[in-house]
Amino acid sequence: MKRIVPLLGLALALTAAVAPAHSFNITASFSRALSIVAGMSGAHPIPVVEHAISTFDRGVVEAFGKAWGRSGNGTSGREGVVLVLRKVGGGYDGRDMGATNEQKQFTFRWHPSTIAIVHTHPNASDPKPHDLDLAVADKYGVPIFTITSRGMYAYDPNTRKISKVLDNLEWLDASKFSVVRKTIISQDDY
Repeated sequence: MKRIVPLLGLALALTAAVAPAHSFNITASFSRALSIVAGMSGAHPIPVVEHAISTFDRGVVEAFGKAWGRSGNGTSGREGVVLVLRKVGGGYDGRDMGATNEQKQFTFRWHPSTIAIVHTHPNASDPKPHDLDLAVADKYGVPIFTITSRGMYAYDPNTRKISKVLDNLEWLDASKFSVVRKTIISQDDY
């Protein structure tokens, strides 16, 4: 069962990448249902944060830097958002969602190939994902990450846990994610 659950998660991710927008909620709900079944069987829920982190390459991290710049490096009340998207032909892309004039929030159009949401939090705010962030992650069944001057944090809607991914501005360095990936792989706790 330990190995079947991650394979089912991968199948769901591939389905979400090619599914039309109206069916994504069904896929996300099915993913949550699988997590519940896995929990009932004694296995741990499917960790979607780890999968998302495995996609953070140089190009995705560059998009984080653009979003950080849009936020005035955390000094303004404006937020930047990056959607991490599964490409149809394979691979992942960090899509910077541009700029809005909103303060401490960001409205954007949902993309059905999204596997993670990454956004800035102002330096003066709590660096961890907050209630509205958790609600968005729960609604779409994807992890949400915050990038701040005090580090990168993630909320996993399957495990319902918030964790610190990297310290300070280490998330601006793509090579730091390879260390995180090695740590995750060595834990193999699911």
